Amino acid sequence: MIYFLKKYYFIIFLVASFIQADKIAVATKVKGVSEIMKVGSKNFNALKAGMILDDGDKVRTGNSGFVAIIFIDDKSTLKIKENSEAVITGQRTVKNISKKINIDGGTIRASITKQNVDFVIQTPTSVASVKGTDFWMVVDELLGDQIIGIEGQVSLVNTETGQEVNVTSGMTGVSTPDGQVGISETDLASIPEDPSDDSEEGPSQLKIYLDGPNGEQKVFIIDYQ
Repeated sequence: MIYFLKKYYFIIFLVASFIQADKIAVATKVKGVSEIMKVGSKNFNALKAGMILDDGDKVRTGNSGFVAIIFIDDKSTLKIKENSEAVITGQRTVKNISKKINIDGGTIRASITKQNVDFVIQTPTSVASVKGTDFWMVVDELLGDQIIGIEGQVSLVNTETGQEVNVTSGMTGVSTPDGQVGISETDLASIPEDPSDDSEEGPSQLKIYLDGPNGEQKVFIIDYQ
């Protein structure tokens, strides 16, 4: 059975009604060298738009890579820029997914709707806790972490010392491997470029294949501009 959807948010309600518990997100845009290591596998394979992400899948981007994903419970999005690697995990409750992103290095943008459950980003240096916000995070294992607040508030905690800073709109928080945290006004020139701007070319249709509760295959076709 085929459903034609015109906007992304319809997927949240239709997919969640029959999706298995370990399915947590969908890749909505993929560019350049972008790969996925499915949970339980030891090999990376090409990541394509429309792929379903399971709890524990690892996403990796190369020099020209970019991946955007949307979580199926609440429309929160995660954009993964070039030269990044992140493990996407999530534990489902009846209505929500408690989300955790483990990232050792790279640049991501998180646009998070108001959360009733945890949304956590873990790096080698810090833990960022989110309730509902929009921000960039730049992770470097040697230099530490940088959070650039766009909207809302992010709690950034250094795992070495437990020091915490709250990053709000227009501010940039840093957390370093030696245990220090700090905050300052954002230099606009430091804000990363978002490759998913509407002006850029990309696929206009996604096909998502899922198995229904009775073994039948469901195909969701999402048309968008």
